Amino acid sequence: MKSMIRGAALGLAVVLSAQAAHAQGLSFGVGAGAVVPTGTMADANSTGWSAMAVARLKPPVAPIGFQVDAFYNRFGLESGIDGHSRLIGATANALFAFPSVSPVRPYLLGGAGVYNAKASVEGSESATKVGVNAGAGFDFALGSAQLFADARFHAILNGSIDATTSDEATAYMIPITLGLRF
Repeated sequence: MKSMIRGAALGLAVVLSAQAAHAQGLSFGVGAGAVVPTGTMADANSTGWSAMAVARLKPPVAPIGFQVDAFYNRFGLESGIDGHSRLIGATANALFAFPSVSPVRPYLLGGAGVYNAKASVEGSESATKVGVNAGAGFDFALGSAQLFADARFHAILNGSIDATTSDEATAYMIPITLGLRF
């Protein structure tokens, strides 16, 4: 009986703390979508898929907030090479949400992050680089949850090799993500 009471108390505490966090503007989410490599990154990679987890802190009455993202991207390889490349990263972003009474709320975000890339080709080693990103999106209210859709432009500094010069070059990609924030 004691364990049942403890379990009920723990469950109530979790629900109340989640509501308190949401009231303070803290939300979490997950998303997935397509990611398009551009520039020199597109020389070796084809369009791939992306999965992400999001933590956002934005007080309900303030337009300014903060968002941290962690993501996994996977690309096919071009030029008839069998295999794939993957990119794991995390970004910290400033967020501006446009004030709106509509259930559709646009936002802008941008920041910096860390990116780790590796190809499945024999002899390939992983490399960790820094980069920046900027983008725009929309939140769609669904009761206490929100659907979100955003597109971003990521620039990974020295994140790829220029095929014509063999020099390191900035790698660019554009993930387009749909997700749910709660």
